Amino acid sequence: MVLCFSATGNSRLAAQVLAGKLGDELVSLNEVFKARKEWAFRSEAPYVLVAPIYAWRLPKQVEAFLKRARLLGNRQIYVLATMGQSSGAAREYCKAAVEGNGMAFMGFQGIVMPDNYMVSYPMPSREEAASIIRAALPVLAQAAAAIQKGEPLPNRRHSPVGRLLSGPVNWSFNRFMANSRSFRVSDACVQCGKCVRECPVNNIALEQGAITFGTRCMFCLGCIHKCQVHAIDYKGRGRKNGYYTCPSLEEVLP
Repeated sequence: MVLCFSATGNSRLAAQVLAGKLGDELVSLNEVFKARKEWAFRSEAPYVLVAPIYAWRLPKQVEAFLKRARLLGNRQIYVLATMGQSSGAAREYCKAAVEGNGMAFMGFQGIVMPDNYMVSYPMPSREEAASIIRAALPVLAQAAAAIQKGEPLPNRRHSPVGRLLSGPVNWSFNRFMANSRSFRVSDACVQCGKCVRECPVNNIALEQGAITFGTRCMFCLGCIHKCQVHAIDYKGRGRKNGYYTCPSLEEVLP
């Protein structure tokens, strides 16, 4: 079973590629979280989790899932994380979460995908994004081959800097940045409700003709990137750096 969380589509595309190569079922954790479904699954094949890196670790909600989900049947789990350039020491946190949940950790693989952190960086063009994704496809194929053989993913060592990034820096990110208090909605909003429907943790509401935000934000930024009129922004970074959604596999393949 391939379990996937994705905000702008990078991880979902990677999960689709893996599920296709493995001939396995793909389950959207976005839908699981949004519907507040029970975190209980059964799979005879190894579990494969695909999710993005947020500040050098998996999103807090996804790490919580690794720690608490009831994953029945097969006891092995692989973790693949889409990222900009570095996953820091995310592997060690994944390993601790998986083993703490009584599962066999079969390794961690970082997959370089287009960097969509619009808070800090200009967004890539569709052509640039497609080129980066094409380069990731052989890495996904190698990972799928290892999973099919029941082999662990390569164990790549992390540096002391990685521990710093995934430790104190990640804590600061979640403590001070990962919230929607600085999100603003402009007059361009057409009240279509797409952000409400897309939010994986039901943090957005459309009430009396106005978009409001709660306190459960994952800071996935999906509402900002996916707004069809770009009415939602974070400190003007969207207007400055642009917006991103992952190209389809059809756009990527030659």
